[in-house]
Amino acid sequence: MTMRHLPLRTALPIGLALLALVMLGVSVANALHKRLGQLDQRARADILIQTVHLAHMAEQGWETNRGLVEDDIALAATDPRVEAVLLLDDSGRVLAAHRTAWRGRLAADVLPGFDMRRLAQEKQGRLPAFFTLSPDGSRVAAMQYFPRPAEPKPQQLRSQRLGMVYIGFDLTRERRAMRAFVFKARAPDLIATLLLIGLLGWLLHRYLAIPLGNLGRAANALRSGQLDVRVPEQGPQEIAVLAENFNAMARAIQEAQESLATSEERLAITLNSIGDALLATDTEERVTLMNPVAENLTGWPQAEALGRRVAEVFVIHNALTGEPAEIPVTRVIREGRVVGLANHTTLLARNGARHHIADSAAPIRSAGGELQGVVLVFRDVSEEYLLREELANSELHFRALANSGQALVWTAGVDMEFDYFNEPWLRFTGRTLEQELGQGWTEGEHPDDRARCTEIYRAAFDRREPFSMEYRLRHVSGEYRWIIGQGSARFGSQGQFLGYIGHCLDVTEARRAEAEIERLAYHDALTGLPNRVLFLDRLDQTLAAARRKRRYGAVLFVDLDQFKRINDVHGHAMGDAVLREVAGRLEYYMRQGDTVARLGGDEFVILLPDLAENLEGAGALVMTVAEKIRGALENPISIDGQEYVTGASIGITLFPKGAESVEDLMREADTAMYRAKERGRNALAYFEPAMQEAVAERYALDRELREAVRERSFELYLQSQVNGDGKVIGAEALVRWRHPQRGLVMPARFIPLAEDSGLIVPMGEWVLHEVCLLIARLDAEGRGLRIAVNVSPRQFHQADFVQRIKEILAATGADPTYLTLEITENLLIEHASESVARMTELGALGLRFSIDDFGTGYSSLAYLKRLPVSELKIDKSFVQDIPHDPNDVALVETILSMAHHLHFDVVAEGVENEAQFAFLRQQGCERFQGYYFHRPLEMRAWIEKLPPAG
Repeated sequence: MTMRHLPLRTALPIGLALLALVMLGVSVANALHKRLGQLDQRARADILIQTVHLAHMAEQGWETNRGLVEDDIALAATDPRVEAVLLLDDSGRVLAAHRTAWRGRLAADVLPGFDMRRLAQEKQGRLPAFFTLSPDGSRVAAMQYFPRPAEPKPQQLRSQRLGMVYIGFDLTRERRAMRAFVFKARAPDLIATLLLIGLLGWLLHRYLAIPLGNLGRAANALRSGQLDVRVPEQGPQEIAVLAENFNAMARAIQEAQESLATSEERLAITLNSIGDALLATDTEERVTLMNPVAENLTGWPQAEALGRRVAEVFVIHNALTGEPAEIPVTRVIREGRVVGLANHTTLLARNGARHHIADSAAPIRSAGGELQGVVLVFRDVSEEYLLREELANSELHFRALANSGQALVWTAGVDMEFDYFNEPWLRFTGRTLEQELGQGWTEGEHPDDRARCTEIYRAAFDRREPFSMEYRLRHVSGEYRWIIGQGSARFGSQGQFLGYIGHCLDVTEARRAEAEIERLAYHDALTGLPNRVLFLDRLDQTLAAARRKRRYGAVLFVDLDQFKRINDVHGHAMGDAVLREVAGRLEYYMRQGDTVARLGGDEFVILLPDLAENLEGAGALVMTVAEKIRGALENPISIDGQEYVTGASIGITLFPKGAESVEDLMREADTAMYRAKERGRNALAYFEPAMQEAVAERYALDRELREAVRERSFELYLQSQVNGDGKVIGAEALVRWRHPQRGLVMPARFIPLAEDSGLIVPMGEWVLHEVCLLIARLDAEGRGLRIAVNVSPRQFHQADFVQRIKEILAATGADPTYLTLEITENLLIEHASESVARMTELGALGLRFSIDDFGTGYSSLAYLKRLPVSELKIDKSFVQDIPHDPNDVALVETILSMAHHLHFDVVAEGVENEAQFAFLRQQGCERFQGYYFHRPLEMRAWIEKLPPAG
């Protein structure tokens, strides 16, 4: 493999550039090393000073003035290099830290990679210990032990307890800034080097590369046949002389070529004027000349044939035997005389074409009689042979086409008698050709189709027109199969009518496929029930018939309750099996003429036509059917030995009532079904006009809510949470909708709608963003408070929920330790594994979790122990009747006792009077929320009521 050389204008600047860049790189590396060393020395001195100072402060004031020590810790944490500031006891447990959440935890738990062995090794040292935490030295730490004063004990003169100060620095940012500084300082050197390289490259290009490039292009042009090419005779002296010599050589070559072209032109004119093919060879039987006729017959261009052996270019065979024939050139060279070609000689052209040829070969001699070669003259005489061959091939071709493939081919004469059937026809019918000829084939026609087919055939025959028909023909198996037959008239070369030719195809499977496609178009693929399209068509016909006959019918909308739980817990395959069983049960209770259809998912619809002549009678009958259906769906469904329970909410509407349309009936039944769900599921409900008004109101509210989400027409309200002394220690974030016409819309009215429509997700993100901005603001003002935000189950189970929380925290700069997410017990139960994983990931950031409305859902102590939950909220339904209701008293006491043993904080919400407050405080509750203390306030008003910092 030859390596391509770089041009001089590129190679020399690149070499100089590499040398300059290497020298510049070495200089930059030395400067960077020196600067980073100074940075590390300063960091080592600072961290040791801070460690000694904190150790001294802890030794002097940890027991007497702990707040001062913590202030020093907080001050040390303000250094942007500080990664961690810890005050540890001799067991490695955190006494104090720059993050309050780390107190009481082991250092190894809060600082991944913390080496407890180093803690033990440094106990005896009196001087601070300095060590690196990462191979590149970007993370360093220092620690120093200090004695912890304690009350003396018998036989102990002084305390043996020790404490340790641990400070960790992360110098990554400072090292990155130092590198940027060094690189910026050397930028002018780099720019100057690049400019110098550019100037050198331009000079080489101008005075060396351009003249040499002109010579190279001219040489390539000359090599490709452009003989009039010339180059400018300029540039440096050596290049100018070279250009002058090149131009002289080009002129000489051009003159010689013109002379040769004149001679060849005369010869070509002579050869091209000959009508026969001419091919000349030398005495070694190599081709030396061919005229265009010979090129055309052999398929070899002269340029490719020259120098090849004649046997390779001029390939002949005996037309009768197909055997290779002797080339006459060989005999002429051997015998030295004219030799004629044998009759029936075929020339095999290069492209595979065959030509019958005739004529002779003669020797070429010099003036002295010496044999110089052979000239072969031949002409094409194959036209008559090809005509006969084409006729024979045409007949064979027709028979091959007729007998191949699946088509059943036939012909008939002018007397309408069938005179030919191909082999596929005979294989299909299992009969012989003799049995089928004439009208014998009609014995295989289906008796019901025979008269119709004969009529179509005779009518087309009389008019000489094409025809097409479908009929049934008996197969060799005895089965009648559907055939599509087509025929057209045949005419001779003079236009005389010769009869008919046709073909037939077996379309039985295609007809079956069409029937199946039609069935699938109007039936549900899973259950086999009619689908929406077929149901609406039948309902339209039934509604019209009911109006004509003045008889009432009904539409029932059936929606399975809790079916989503079956899909989520047991998988969609099991859910499909349940749907098939439900479809079977619904069909069981239907009359002939009734229709059960599946609309999709877990929704079914039933059409009961012709129930009664009056509305009351129809209502009684449909209620009986609906109760049977509801009872049937209440019974457990057993699949593979396991039982599944699902009820149904059923909406009912009767027809005709007036001028209602099919769409009106479907909407009425759907509306009634939702009313049944609102009544507690597994219920029946008739459609009433008031329902439609409620649906219209819900639709309008949904549309306006979507607009509010786009325009962010919400307000953030907060209700303070207090401790036993009434001091505000936190708040719960609430959302209100400021509607331009409806005024302030409360959450109870629009939150359920937002949950159903999915708008709760963007709404919840807005609340989280606003709360995080508030947390950051209060923290900056020195008034940091924990604020709780309710998280919808739908929002919590979004795939990107954790990532969105991280993005909001990063965008707002909020401290995650001030953010509490309130979730429900049901959320934990339905997707336990997913919930545990997400809560754990968010808990690692410092977020707190609170279980809202605790005691109203499905509690699980096992999950409470596993989850990173910090707080329980006693639902206000338990608080409102204490201390008078013994049941609520018992429940609250139990919740407080359990929370105490599990180390959970407890917030009692809905506290509205002194008696409730006194009872809860007596039972050990420490956090309270309710109208007795503070009502919810708009965010700005709430902030104004907060006490000032400090």
